[in-house]
Amino acid sequence: MSSFERKHPSTRSPAKRRRRRKSGSESRTQIVLGWVALLVVFAATLRNGGTHPLAWHLLCLTTFVLFAMQVVLDLWHGLPRQARKALWVALPWFTVLAWLQVQSLAGLAPALAHPFWAIAPDGASPTISAHPDAGRQVVMRLTCYAMLFWIFLRCAGSRSRDGVAFIQAIAIFSTALAIYGMVSKATGYNVLLDADETARQLRASFWYRNAYATFAVFGVLANITAYVRSVSGNGNRDGRYALRDYLEAFFAGGWIFAFGALVGLVAIAMTQSRAGAMAGVVGVVVLVWALRRGSGKVHLALLAVPVALAVFVGLFMTSGVVSRLDRIDDDARLGIFRQVVAGVIDRPLLGHGAGAFPEAFRPYVALEQAAFDWNKAHNTYLENAFEFGLPAAALFFFALAMIGRRLVSGVLTRKRNQSTPAFALACFAAAAFHSVFDFSLQIPAIAALFAAILGIGWAQSFPTRRVTKTVQRRPRVDDL
Repeated sequence: MSSFERKHPSTRSPAKRRRRRKSGSESRTQIVLGWVALLVVFAATLRNGGTHPLAWHLLCLTTFVLFAMQVVLDLWHGLPRQARKALWVALPWFTVLAWLQVQSLAGLAPALAHPFWAIAPDGASPTISAHPDAGRQVVMRLTCYAMLFWIFLRCAGSRSRDGVAFIQAIAIFSTALAIYGMVSKATGYNVLLDADETARQLRASFWYRNAYATFAVFGVLANITAYVRSVSGNGNRDGRYALRDYLEAFFAGGWIFAFGALVGLVAIAMTQSRAGAMAGVVGVVVLVWALRRGSGKVHLALLAVPVALAVFVGLFMTSGVVSRLDRIDDDARLGIFRQVVAGVIDRPLLGHGAGAFPEAFRPYVALEQAAFDWNKAHNTYLENAFEFGLPAAALFFFALAMIGRRLVSGVLTRKRNQSTPAFALACFAAAAFHSVFDFSLQIPAIAALFAAILGIGWAQSFPTRRVTKTVQRRPRVDDL
């Protein structure tokens, strides 16, 4: 399109005007779809992360409706490059889901059935899984997360700035939730959980403080990313007006996200979650590396504020976390890992069934640990291997690794909006680290938000089209 044509839209051909209106309508519909999906994820967060069956069923049902609308848009307008590339991730992901469905099927060879079915009453239909109904629920949730990933991939890829707007929304919502948690802690009563908070660490709208720590880490990373974006728009950093430009950007809106990062860091410290605090450190380090390493790297001075906030919280607010680190060797969770590995070795290929860990793991619990209710392995990797079997778990992790590799590529190759894949990569690293010690990604709302973040990051992880100076396009007739 020529510059004259851009200035004088009336000179465009009717076909071009129709295509432009169609593209604009698609973009508006896409953006509305994304914001509705993000509101649904936020709503699931407000009552223990959507762990109640009614809550996560509503999350899945609403996501399915939004995904159906997304499919209609995709069929009508076609798929861009980012979306076509994501189909390669869908192949191993849905292969794993197909296997989890097979685990729940009755009537298979008796030799493949789980040993639990040997003591089942007459008339029972043996399956590979020790709890087939739980396996179907896991498939439903994992399908929901894949749909959310796709929706946000398409929404964040429709316009380059939309991914940034989503990150800012995540930052603001996480700050508000952290403030709510602090107020609940101060007053001694949590309205959202309808519970007393007097003798508990900060947990906001989650029953498990470790789960909230993961959510707060995502919020801190979103706030730091939004802060860097807001104060890096003014150039001239090396000139005499650099300080003035920075202060103008900071007080024009950057302070909101700097404040949010401080509140989030304090919230993480108040949870006294050891793994959460370490995951936050991992996430911040990866984010700083990504913002500095990419082709659109951020000036180091712009990271001074979030780094100073992290040091402040580290020095003055983490005494409870440090004191709990002294007891890490006595933690019963570390002792249970051996029994989980033993369960994996017993059924390395077939697994015990998706979602069947609480029932299938009971025979492996040692006597000295039997006083605890081990409904989670507190290590997502081991639990997936225990439930899925080693081949399916490896394929599951391979699909996630494909996303992580794409995010790294986006950090290294993007020249615009490079902070978006940097943010997603930092969340990926933090969640991957925390999953070694806890089960935060098994909380529906956190997993849904994680899927949304990965979708946003994937959409902005492909290099922008380059136009060389030596090769120019010849003018077309309709450009004249």
